[in-house]
Amino acid sequence: RSQTMGATSEDEGSTGDALDIVLYLFVLGPAVEWCLKSPRVNRGRPGSWRGVSLAVLLLALVAAGKMAWESGTREPNHFETLGVRVDAGTAEIKRAYKTESLKYHPDKTDDPAAPAIFMRMQRAYETLKDPSSRDAYNRFGGKSGDDESGGMTGAAMFYAIWLVLGYLLTMGRASEDARTWAFSGLLALAVVEYQTRVLKYDYLAMVLPHTTVHEKLELLHRLFPPFLHGSRMISQVVFRDIGVYNKMLVEQMHVKVDELGKLAYATQREIAKQGIARPSGVAAPLAAAADGFAKLGGEKAADAAVGAAAPSVARASSGAAVAGAGAESAADQEAAAKQAAAREAAVTAGVGWAEAATVAAGSAAADWMA
Repeated sequence: RSQTMGATSEDEGSTGDALDIVLYLFVLGPAVEWCLKSPRVNRGRPGSWRGVSLAVLLLALVAAGKMAWESGTREPNHFETLGVRVDAGTAEIKRAYKTESLKYHPDKTDDPAAPAIFMRMQRAYETLKDPSSRDAYNRFGGKSGDDESGGMTGAAMFYAIWLVLGYLLTMGRASEDARTWAFSGLLALAVVEYQTRVLKYDYLAMVLPHTTVHEKLELLHRLFPPFLHGSRMISQVVFRDIGVYNKMLVEQMHVKVDELGKLAYATQREIAKQGIARPSGVAAPLAAAADGFAKLGGEKAADAAVGAAAPSVARASSGAAVAGAGAESAADQEAAAKQAAAREAAVTAGVGWAEAATVAAGSAAADWMA
């Protein structure tokens, strides 16, 4: 009878796992995708926080409903049947059995449900009175001699199935973070299960004192699929494609450069229309740079302007150094003074041309923008 009940429990567990896969893969998966991408829900912004909130609420309701239904439909375990904790000793279990069995003994009560309850108490006591069978039942949920191997096989199947499904459900660049979170959660769950089943360390003994280790781990197994789908959802919301973002920035930069080229061309035409004299000397390269900017446009024109202005700056700096070095003699000082005066006159002429060009550029820019 115990072997038959263990096989029935194992079949129910396998059926539950299959239903979980169908539910989360073919029902909740598309539902979550719809919540995240529906224009009606997200108001034209796929992955908005409104869609995320609706998807989180959907997952939480489904998980809570499923847990409540499983808790309400499952039979009480042997510890709950006798009203003892999972860490109770043999003497305490024996006392609890004597006390509870007297309440439901067929000779002591007329309750029609008493015989079934009394038989369940007998089965519970037969399993829990022996320390080895009690430990096996607590950790693996079975009653036969091969409970440990069967429980470990079921756990290995769970991790193998969700490892594959987790990889398939998190394919794509938008789900890379979800894959990391899901596999980290699965690894943490495997560590907890190893320490609980094999090393016999019950982390939730204080929270759920009458629930077996096997039932606690099954509860954690049931919570992993909602965690996986929640990870996918959050990952898709927070994901930003750096390549696409950089491409958009480059395109915006090209548009700005084209506008600047058009503005420079309009400025050159306005200067020619007003008949402003082109300067010579130091300011001449600046005028040539403006023409080059208008003709070339964009990034090449900017490079041309920098290249045209650089020799003038270098010559001015070199002249200043030569003037300072030759100041020891009166003739050199007089020559340096004449060179400085010539440079000042040239710069003054260039500044005047630049001011006129600025005025003309402002007028041309206003006309062009209008």
